[in-house]
Amino acid sequence: MKRWLFLMALTGLALAAPLPQTYDRLERVLAQVRGDNPSQALAALDQAQSLLRQEAEGLPPVLRDAALANIQEARQAVLGKSPWDLEARLLLVRHLLGKALYDGFFTAPQGEKAAYLTRLARATGLGQGVVQEAAGLPPEAARGRLEGRYLQLMAEDLAQALTATSRPQAYLALARAYARFLVIQDSPQNTLRAQDFIQALTKVSGGEAFRPEVQEIQKKVLAWREALRPGAAAPVPKPQAGTPAPPPAPSPATQAPSPPQASAPAPSPSSPLPVQESPQVETFYVASWADPALRERLRRVAYDLGFAYYQDFLEVLTQTQLQLGLATAALGQGNQGEARAHLEAAFWNFSAKIEPLAALVNPSLTERTLRALTRLTQAVGVRAIDVFPVYEALEELGRQFRTGPRETPWLDFRLSLLNLVGIPRAVFFLLAAALAFFPLYLIRLTFGGRNVYWNLLGLAFLFLLLPILAEGLSYFGSVMAEYGGLPWLAALANLSIGQGLLPYLAWGLSAFLVVALAGAGLRGIAAQFGLLKERGAEVTASGIESKPATTLTSETIVEWDEEF
Repeated sequence: MKRWLFLMALTGLALAAPLPQTYDRLERVLAQVRGDNPSQALAALDQAQSLLRQEAEGLPPVLRDAALANIQEARQAVLGKSPWDLEARLLLVRHLLGKALYDGFFTAPQGEKAAYLTRLARATGLGQGVVQEAAGLPPEAARGRLEGRYLQLMAEDLAQALTATSRPQAYLALARAYARFLVIQDSPQNTLRAQDFIQALTKVSGGEAFRPEVQEIQKKVLAWREALRPGAAAPVPKPQAGTPAPPPAPSPATQAPSPPQASAPAPSPSSPLPVQESPQVETFYVASWADPALRERLRRVAYDLGFAYYQDFLEVLTQTQLQLGLATAALGQGNQGEARAHLEAAFWNFSAKIEPLAALVNPSLTERTLRALTRLTQAVGVRAIDVFPVYEALEELGRQFRTGPRETPWLDFRLSLLNLVGIPRAVFFLLAAALAFFPLYLIRLTFGGRNVYWNLLGLAFLFLLLPILAEGLSYFGSVMAEYGGLPWLAALANLSIGQGLLPYLAWGLSAFLVVALAGAGLRGIAAQFGLLKERGAEVTASGIESKPATTLTSETIVEWDEEF
């Protein structure tokens, strides 16, 4: 008993590990992410996601969610074989944890400051000289020294972006500057916005002219550095509107996508958001079914999400549906890992870019869709047919955005059934498959004699129960692949009727065999018992039906399972 209590205590300490130890574990995991080994990279990214969800107790939820979103995007970069995108995402993940370490350094007890500072240097590339210098300074002086070093590195990164010979190099340098900005974004001398970087990154990945935006960021960085000098007056930060998320960008090897919305800092709640009548807001089309107040709210939220036009929202909706289609294709091939990656990408797209707008149109359907996507990304034994209701829900949300909200009871019912996906459904089919062996045993005892017709009837019962056995075996493979450490058993999922055309045709063939065998067996049994008579024996030559003899002797009585 004491041993179990000791192990539980150790487990509790591990789950509540301080932030420096959490970063050490994450750093070791991310070191295994390499583009030349996709399977190892995906496994390491899965492990990093689990670590952030379960052990990052000292990480603020906003930073944790942003790191999880970037890890998910890194998975897509691995699958898309985009090394530039992968490196940029890992940079953002490390610097988001660096932001937490930076804040923790100034609030940690004196004996723990060194642990935060050394991890901060490793996460963001500060250099040991700056670390040693800042360790011996008072808090405000250390903050100014670290902030100045980050600004110097940002200036170097921006210069590299301007002189880069290719867009991927410019994107990576600009993403590095953006990552460093995230660490010191709360400085009172800051006049930059995350949107400044996001717009520049969007133009880099979109093939547009980006150098004017980068030069403007350079000027603000220079002014920021000047404000840090002793005696300089601190500039008054301008009020900011909500930081919009970047529009989706292509991610081949030559173009890297823009960072997700989760990485952008939220506006300060203490300062009210100014109302801006921007042309970007006015160009976002909202159908006439919405009243003026709702129309303005939709446009404001669309602007905050980075949607200048209604087509931008449709593009994100289409990209999310594309991820669901890819997940369906992967499930049909029995590739659960790739399917989960596509489902998670669809979840992040929906929760970050679609849900805020869709919730204003139809809150109940939006909530059910988000809950269904969350269930699919976490459940074991997901089948291809499970994705169809979510795909239909996205199509319905897009339609309602154009025509107005309406009731969809059948779709709501199908989405609610997805709550059973996972362990509840797997247990149901495993139990049904196990219980099916008992009637098969009784059928063998009952119809296992020498009468061929009874044997045909027994085979009909076997094919009748065969789909239940196959479904149970498919869920057994899914559960063992997920929790038993036997990934090769995931191929058994292809036996499920919910996977695609081949299992469906196999089920149809078994149903045909049930009908054929049961018909042949029952007809033979009926003939043995004299229930079927030949037409010539039923009617005499005169046309009057002859009465059969009703007398039986001991010689004519036979056992029910014997041949006549």
